[in-house]
Amino acid sequence: MFIHTIEIICIIAFALSAVISESNKGKDIVSIMVIGWVTALGGGTVRDVILSTNQVFWIRDPSYFWTALISSFVGFFLAPHLRRIKAERLIVFLDAIGISMFSVLVTKDLTAQHYAPYVAITMGMITAVFGGVLRDILTNRPTMFNNTEFYASPVIIGCYLYILQTQHHINPDVATLTSIGFIIALRMYIVIKKITFPRCLLLK
Repeated sequence: MFIHTIEIICIIAFALSAVISESNKGKDIVSIMVIGWVTALGGGTVRDVILSTNQVFWIRDPSYFWTALISSFVGFFLAPHLRRIKAERLIVFLDAIGISMFSVLVTKDLTAQHYAPYVAITMGMITAVFGGVLRDILTNRPTMFNNTEFYASPVIIGCYLYILQTQHHINPDVATLTSIGFIIALRMYIVIKKITFPRCLLLK
């Protein structure tokens, strides 16, 4: 129940971050709800397809589906108010919460199922960021593959940190909390300092 509650919070955070960022661009409520839904559930859907699970997670448990849809609907009406109070940083913070919790929880779950660390970390990263990639494709914006922003990097490092801690016999719950906190802190630091990949690592 505790893990399920956290996952619901992640879905709400993802949906609201997408809706708030897109609702000022002249889109109708249906378009906004689709964008919020895809952002919240897209990464987990891609993960389940890759892992060939019996059912995609939001089909197996409809609460995820309805949480994403209702959050997107409510967010559509809240967005104008949030923009008036200049909630841009709230959007970034909600997104940071979503990517950190989803990535680490998936890494923890797959590690407990005895998947290899590289699989657990990769699936954690896909769950966290691919909803945003699908959102950017739908809204015709540059994706994480077309810019120099550190977005997936904090997730990968944080998931590896979880693996490293468990390999040194640190309690999994403690490892989870510290890894989530690390990703949030690193992501917010990158945003505030506007850190991007150095030119030497870019193709010319």
